[in-house]
Amino acid sequence: MPGRGFQAIGLARRLRLHIRGWAPHCMVVAIVLGIAAASFGLPLILPPLRLADESFSDLMIGHFSPPQPQHRGVAMVAIGEDSFVAMACRSPVDRAFLADLIERLRVAKVRAIGIDILFDQPTLPQNDERLRRRLNDPGVPVVAISALEQTVLTERQQAFLQSFLAGVPHGYANLAKDTLDGTVRWHVPAASGDGSPSFPARLASVLGVAVPTEPFRIDWRNGPEPGTSPFPVYPAELVHLLPPDWLAGKVVLVGTVLSGSDRHRTPLSSLGASMPGVEIQAQVLAQLLDGRTSRRLTAGEQALLTLAASAVGVALAMAGPPLWLLALAGSAILATLWSGSAVLFASGGALVPLLAPSLALGGGIGGMTAHRSLRERTDRRTLMRLFANHVSEPVADEIWRERATFMAGGQPRPQLLTATVLFSDIRGFTTICEALPPDALIHWLDTYLNKMVDIASAHDGVVLRFIGDAVLAVFGAPVARTSQAEIDADASRAVDCALAMSRALEALNQRWKAESLPSIVIRIGIHTGPLVAGSLGGIRHREYSLLGDTANTAARLEAYAKEVAGKTTPWSQIIVGEPTWNAVRTRLDGTPVGELMLRGKRNPVRVWLVRDGDPLSDDDPLSGRSP
Repeated sequence: MPGRGFQAIGLARRLRLHIRGWAPHCMVVAIVLGIAAASFGLPLILPPLRLADESFSDLMIGHFSPPQPQHRGVAMVAIGEDSFVAMACRSPVDRAFLADLIERLRVAKVRAIGIDILFDQPTLPQNDERLRRRLNDPGVPVVAISALEQTVLTERQQAFLQSFLAGVPHGYANLAKDTLDGTVRWHVPAASGDGSPSFPARLASVLGVAVPTEPFRIDWRNGPEPGTSPFPVYPAELVHLLPPDWLAGKVVLVGTVLSGSDRHRTPLSSLGASMPGVEIQAQVLAQLLDGRTSRRLTAGEQALLTLAASAVGVALAMAGPPLWLLALAGSAILATLWSGSAVLFASGGALVPLLAPSLALGGGIGGMTAHRSLRERTDRRTLMRLFANHVSEPVADEIWRERATFMAGGQPRPQLLTATVLFSDIRGFTTICEALPPDALIHWLDTYLNKMVDIASAHDGVVLRFIGDAVLAVFGAPVARTSQAEIDADASRAVDCALAMSRALEALNQRWKAESLPSIVIRIGIHTGPLVAGSLGGIRHREYSLLGDTANTAARLEAYAKEVAGKTTPWSQIIVGEPTWNAVRTRLDGTPVGELMLRGKRNPVRVWLVRDGDPLSDDDPLSGRSP
């Protein structure tokens, strides 16, 4: 039995040693996976990195796309400067010329015709009617372009466009441009609102080709040689001279190719050159007709490559070479990766997005080096102390708890939240300014603002700024509320704050009267609703700001108090919007005083005047009274 006991002790000791021996390996695996995940995920969520990733891919497409023969199924008829010589009207494009052009294309027995010209204005009635008949003639299908609602068109233009295209197959020509740099990389085959098809999607559908329903990357097709279009391009004024078989059986897109008009940046653009919109539509149409998809690596393949690069970087750092040799080896591997990817793509292979694996390689080297040399450098308490140097400790604690959703890059990230905004102003302030000397004015105003800030802070409000005598405060920021109960509590605190500010004026006015300074009456507007909060400004000046209708409405409510005869107290008028009033109506008195119509809103905002039916006691520290 004792022998068995010693055996059990030895087994447990060996097991502990085995687990302890595996711990470093687990840490290495965690570092590899963490760096790979970060390198793969950051370019997807961080705009600067995403733009860099897309730009690198654009360079690869623009410089290493393999040459291809001109597409056999799609051709372009270009309306350029020479074409307008033969036209009676330049803008809008001569409708009679277009009608004749469509007829010639039908005679040439094309497969289908796409007109990339927007018919949003009338011309000569007989020419407009003639073109409409050609668009509706049986036989060869003709598809025209329309425009989405966000297109900058007047109501008259929209109405004419819809009327002109009645009965004519059409699709929107709006291009999906990257919000970061305006480059066209994706195509949206169906509008998000009503599902109306895009111009190339409608053409493909008319020809019986299945069209994807989700947005897809454009597989850019290069021409047979530099400077040559991937599609046959014929001047519109010379179509009647072409041999019939040159266009027979092709889908022909008709559009303008003018300098500075309807030109857009694409991955094929080089040295700042842009591509005509009709050629972009041709690229998408050819892709749909061919059934091609982007040659870019799939997300799974990108993830595996990123993981491998992270593992190589960590392995290099674990080998422990000198820093100069480590940097040289990493640079050599990166050069091999980039050159190999270019050769692969130029030979017709897949396009390899290189930012994520490059980040993973560098991150693996740097991460493991940092892990080996400095393992404990981050201290949460130190960070909290740094926060507390700038804000109160309770606010710092809340910021830390909510840091994942609140902070980004060391400053508040833009966020959509629901909060209550308080805007106060002194009645007749301009007259008071003119009556007081500078020293007395500053002393008088400083006393008032200090008191208002103290009251706002006591009610968990954040005073954002002073606008002259006006005070702008918010309740429910910077950390967003997650429930209606919290939102209502903020609204209630804002109204209580306004009441406390009103009551504090009694003591202030008495004090100023004794000092031969003017007494005041304040107007306060309060509104609850959604707004965007974020940090605005540059290196020299930055401030936390509120954007949106809620802040504007609070200011409008304060101004609206001029039209209201009643008062909350002898020294104030507190006007609140309906969302704020709903949060306090069960415990406070108020009077509906009207409806305020705001620009951009269909329905007016109902407005209440708060009545102070429960004044603070004389010994309340917020009242400003002496006991």
